[in-house]
Amino acid sequence: MVTARLDWEHVRSLIEKQTGPVLAAEPITEGLNSEIAVIVHTSLGATFIKGLRSDHRWVWTQQREAEINPYVAQVAPRLRWHVKTDGWNLLGFERVNGRRVDYSPGSPDLPKVVHVMRRLSKIAYPDLPLKNAPQRWASYTNDPELFTGDQLLHTEWNPGNVLINDAAHLVDWAWPTRGAAWIDPACWVVWLVASGHSPPSAEDWAAQLTAWRSAPLQALNAFVRVQAALWEGIAHDDPEPWTERLANAARQWAEHRSTSTRNRKGECS
Repeated sequence: MVTARLDWEHVRSLIEKQTGPVLAAEPITEGLNSEIAVIVHTSLGATFIKGLRSDHRWVWTQQREAEINPYVAQVAPRLRWHVKTDGWNLLGFERVNGRRVDYSPGSPDLPKVVHVMRRLSKIAYPDLPLKNAPQRWASYTNDPELFTGDQLLHTEWNPGNVLINDAAHLVDWAWPTRGAAWIDPACWVVWLVASGHSPPSAEDWAAQLTAWRSAPLQALNAFVRVQAALWEGIAHDDPEPWTERLANAARQWAEHRSTSTRNRKGECS
């Protein structure tokens, strides 16, 4: 977002070298990972800008977004330009004229999210050095190899990362990952529960995806435990209402999976 922490006039001058004179700027308050996030309006139209200072610890995510963008054009806004100049790393994207997704029960957005996941599942894994799922979540499980796969995953299903108009569009590709195809639906389930769904209802939405229906039970249960541990740690380190809500949702889901698994074992005994 544009805040007093930043020398906006300096950043604006860098942006204008790419866009021409800025007529208006709309700060974006969604998202936590960018030092600047703004929609700028010029005589040629609107551009969404996100950026980090060149010495920021997460500046590498800017390069990752630039690299992945050509491969995800079917489901994401197109990158217009990427500049590294005068202490800043800036990305300029085409603006998606949409709103953040509504994950609540009964929302008409939910089928659109299922559709964009199906489209994403058909994108071939790109020849890029992305993180793989076993590596990314190894510190939370003794069985990270259960998450192995060749699917390109988004993994960050925060409602601010899904923009809705006549379709769903995925933004913020800072953490693309290679892994099992059922992982994206699993990441989505946590957000659905946090948005008011019961765990069974959230899983019913995930079950509309073939990848979810074919997920090995052992692997899925292991990943559910990973999500519970992950969000518990995030909420502990950053005890905000939204992190605590996600931690509670992940915990509810883990408890549901544990009970369901015990019941299935009892039925087979």
